[in-house]
Amino acid sequence: MTQRVREVRVGTATLPLPAPLRLGPMVVTEREYAAVEVETEDGLVGKAYCLTRNGPVAACVERLVAPVVTGRDADPEPRWEDASRATVAIGRTGLVVRAIGLVDIALWDIAAQAAGMPLWRHLGGSDPTSPLMMVAAYPLADRSPESLAEDVVRYGRAGHTLLKVARDHDRSRMRRLLEAAAADLPATTRLVVDAGYGWRSSDEALAELPGWGDTALAWLEDPLVPEDAEGCAAIRRGGGHPVGVGDEVTHIGTFRALLEAGALDVLRLDVPAIGGVTPARAVQALAAARGVPVSLHIYPEVSVHLAPFAPGTIVEAFDAVPGGNPLDPAHLLCTGGPSVRAGTAVAPEEPGLGFELDWGRFRP
Repeated sequence: MTQRVREVRVGTATLPLPAPLRLGPMVVTEREYAAVEVETEDGLVGKAYCLTRNGPVAACVERLVAPVVTGRDADPEPRWEDASRATVAIGRTGLVVRAIGLVDIALWDIAAQAAGMPLWRHLGGSDPTSPLMMVAAYPLADRSPESLAEDVVRYGRAGHTLLKVARDHDRSRMRRLLEAAAADLPATTRLVVDAGYGWRSSDEALAELPGWGDTALAWLEDPLVPEDAEGCAAIRRGGGHPVGVGDEVTHIGTFRALLEAGALDVLRLDVPAIGGVTPARAVQALAAARGVPVSLHIYPEVSVHLAPFAPGTIVEAFDAVPGGNPLDPAHLLCTGGPSVRAGTAVAPEEPGLGFELDWGRFRP
């Protein structure tokens, strides 16, 4: 049955953080999210959300993408092509791609609902269970490295096997965090450090990394901006750790350059940022052809559906502890979605994406 798009609704929600959060060169005091709901003439509703990074994502959806898809068949791949061509003068990279991505995700939600199956199965997956990376700790001014390490160790003892912490700009504090965590983690648990584009050059990174001590990492994440493929490759060669790069990348060409430069041990893939499920599948295929594993950046409500399409793909999540994780409050915007177990994420069985947005939290 053909579904036609009747309406695209757009909203924005801003949620404050309890304390300023420093990620690389950025200081985050609140999280802003954009969301879309795409409704068909037959009443199916697809949805998606993403961080705006304080950019006008909702306006891009409303002005540039919604007019292209409204009134047309809700077929994701042709509509992605239409939206990309309609915005070709300004939308090959950046915020417009993220806007296209929101609508694309919502259209895939509709496609799977119309097929009567969860998206992961609609895409060809056979197993809803995927490996999970839990974001375990961010450096905060009022927390000692040893206190943060206790949080990390609790996750490890609960059975999580891949844990991420963010880089502390103070290398001695970073060393204390890594050494305190590694001393008490189970032998099967590995650590990832998110550098958040914190260094300007490979020379800066290579000068700092020895000060972190001898703790082996599963990978060092986003040491430089992803467009600096040669710099990332230099860190991979000389930094002593595997390297993962790709958060917020908006064009597949950036991934090709990273792979050609030998800059990646792990390809980090953000589904809304790359333009949605349609191009994300192409990036997964590109990584698979090079034998490079993929780790999906946040948004587990969507990631759990792409991971089974390429077995071994890692889903990233924040723990929805009682009261919620205060440093990533996205759980306040959603109900349903994947279940998180020790070391694994399990995609839902409901048709489509299997989660709902609390639309009342979003303002037009």
